[in-house]
Parts: sequence; structure tokens; C-alpha cells
Amino acid sequence: MGRIIASCMIGNIIEWYDFIIYALFASTIGSLFFPASSDYSQIINAFAIYAVGFIARPIGAIVFGHIGDKKSRKDSLMLSIYIMAIPTALIGCIPTYAQAQSLFPFWESAGLLAPVLLTILRLFQSFAIGGEFTGSMVFMVESAPPHRRGFFGSWATFSSVLGVILGSVVAFVFSSLLSPEQMQSWGWRIPFVLSIFGSLVGTYIRRSLSDPERFVKKKKHGLPIKMLMSQHLGKMSLVFFIDIVTAIGFFTLVTFLPSFMQDKKFLGMPQDLTFKINTFNMLVFALFTVVGGSLSDKFGRRPILAIGAAALALMAFPIFGLLASGALYNVVLGQAIMAVIMGTFFGVIPAALSELFPTEVRFSGLSLAHNLSMAIFGGTAPLIATQLVQHTGSQLSPAWLLVIAGVVCLAALPFYFDRQRIKLADRSARIAA
Repeated sequence: MGRIIASCMIGNIIEWYDFIIYALFASTIGSLFFPASSDYSQIINAFAIYAVGFIARPIGAIVFGHIGDKKSRKDSLMLSIYIMAIPTALIGCIPTYAQAQSLFPFWESAGLLAPVLLTILRLFQSFAIGGEFTGSMVFMVESAPPHRRGFFGSWATFSSVLGVILGSVVAFVFSSLLSPEQMQSWGWRIPFVLSIFGSLVGTYIRRSLSDPERFVKKKKHGLPIKMLMSQHLGKMSLVFFIDIVTAIGFFTLVTFLPSFMQDKKFLGMPQDLTFKINTFNMLVFALFTVVGGSLSDKFGRRPILAIGAAALALMAFPIFGLLASGALYNVVLGQAIMAVIMGTFFGVIPAALSELFPTEVRFSGLSLAHNLSMAIFGGTAPLIATQLVQHTGSQLSPAWLLVIAGVVCLAALPFYFDRQRIKLADRSARIAA
């Protein structure tokens, strides 16, 4: 299991580093790739491209899920790293709005090439991550001892948060070493370009993986997507609505809050300070993913998920009250409370959702349902949160997203049958659904 965890984690870390770097530099990207038309326009446009990128996640889920269920879990995970690394590095190389305009002075709208290229590369990023995260979840859960699937599955979420931390650390280091003018001019590009080296390490380590024995024995002919549509729509719907807390909560925490802290339209804190706060609280987040997964092995998946969803709904306004105060310790505490809640909830997700599906469609079913939820709720959460603040004038207004997420998840959980004591390959697990 140690070798399996290390192999899955390294790829997941690199892919989430690639994915989150965009969010950490959303404020900078907004100012460089979009002309200003209003106080909020640049950050809204940056988050709009972030949201558009999520369109490709369900498509990636279908493609990688098919490869993972029909051919090889390992092959799917290897392919996702390749497709993720190149677009991320290219984001660090494309011209900004002003640079594109200067390259083609005879073309009045040449500057628009910059956001178009950015959008295309974001689509490729999202396509790749559509199979990476859920693939590593399935791989770890299928390889784990039956009584410890929650604990070992939580390392998939732990590694995704480590990727966020790595991105936050790299962003902090460069924002500390370089002046604000240097970061704005060229420094923001370096973290994107560096991702190519991490991907080489990830692919080298993953070469040692072997497909889980349970999967090798259960592979079947036929189209996984066809089986899902005819036999498992109920399970996919359940994943979709339970995952709304993951979608809105995760992307509010790791994508919206860093911009909320540093952008002058919100709190306007120094960039290096916000990266430092974010790095600390991502460590808290990562720790509690393992806590949540372990607790679910002892007490069941549904109770821990219910506590997490209820806590998010009840604490949403107190959290944003602390953040909106702008006081340093309040900001740290507000994000830390959310990190504890989301970490505990998120740690249960790999085992809880993987156990819903039979082996032959597990990768496809989990990937498609999870990424549909991420695309609809997660990708739009930072954009909607920003617009809520703009239109209401209240920095507490994004809390409503967290309240809605918690309530919807709680409404779905009574339909969830706890399977933590049922073997993944047992027919009873399929009947119980």
C-alpha cells in the first residue's frame, strides 16, 4: 500500500498544483489578460475562464473512465499527467492582452487572442483532471484492506490538498523574492512553466504501478457509459448531490478565498501574506482529510458526511464574518474553521463514493458524476461568489453558497446506504444500492 499511495499521490499532487496555480494568480491574470471596464470586470473575467474550463471535466471523465474501466486504471492515470502538464506550461508562455496587441498592431482586436488561448489551455487542463483525481480515488480504495478503505482513500484527497499547498508555497516563494512589479511583468509565469518538471517525476514514479487485482478479475466487455445510463443513474445522482459540498466548499476555500484576501476589490491584503495564510490553512485542510477518512472507518461514512455538511451550513456566515472583518487573526481563523470542516468531509469522499459502484463501472461512474457536480457547482462557485459581493455590496453574501451546499447534501444523505463493511466485489453491494 505504501508504494501504491506514493505512486498515486505524486501524480495527484502535480496535477492539482497545475490546476490551482491558475486560481492563485487569478487576480494577476485578470489584470493582464483583460482590459478593465469596471471595478470587478477583470477578476470576474478571470474566474469566468476558470469556470469555462470546467466544461471539459465531464468529457475527460467519460474518456478516462472508459480507459480505466475497460483497459487499465494505470494507463488512464499515466495519460492524464501527460495531457495536464503541457497546457499548464504553455499558460506561462502565451502573450498577455497588451503583448498580443503589440504583436499585431494592424489588427484592432489582436489582444483578444490572449484570453482565447488561455481558455483553450484551461479546457485541456480540465479535460485531464476529469480522470486524474477520481482515478486515484478508485485506485487507492480498490487496493486498500476492506476495513481501512476510508483511511487509505483519504490519501487521495490528502494528496490533492498537498498539490494546492505546493502551488501556494511556490507562489509565496516567488512573490517574496520578486517585487510586485516583477511578479506582474514576468514572475507569475515561472510557477506555470515549472510544472513540466514535476510531471516528469510523476510519470516516472507511476510507471511502477500495477492495476488492482480486484479490477483485473472483474473487467468485462461492453461500454461502461451504457451500463451506467441503464443501471446506475440513481447512484450517479446521489454522487452528484452529495458532492455539492465538495464542489462549492472546496473551490470557495482554495480558489475564491485567496483572491478574496488579496484583491483590492475585497480585503486587499498583500499577496505574499495571503499566500502564507493560505499555505498554513491548506496544511490544516490536508491533516483533517486523513482524520475524516479514519473516522469514517470507525463510525461509518454517512454520519461523518452529515456532520460535515451541517457544520458547513451552520458556520458559513460566522466564517465569512471573520473573513470580512479584515483583521489578520480573524482571517486566519475564518479560513482555518472552513479548512477543518471541509477537510473532515472531503476525507470521507473517496471511500464513500467509490463504494457505491460495482468494479466494472466504478471509474466511469464516479468520474462522470463527480465531475458533473464539479463543473456545475465547483467551477462556477468563485465566479458566483464574486458577483454576489459585487451586486449585494456585502462581503458576507458568498456564505449563502455554503449554506445551500450543506442543505442539499443533507437532503441527499438519507438515500445513501453505508457500505463501509461490505466487500467492493460482493454482489450484495450492488443489490443494496
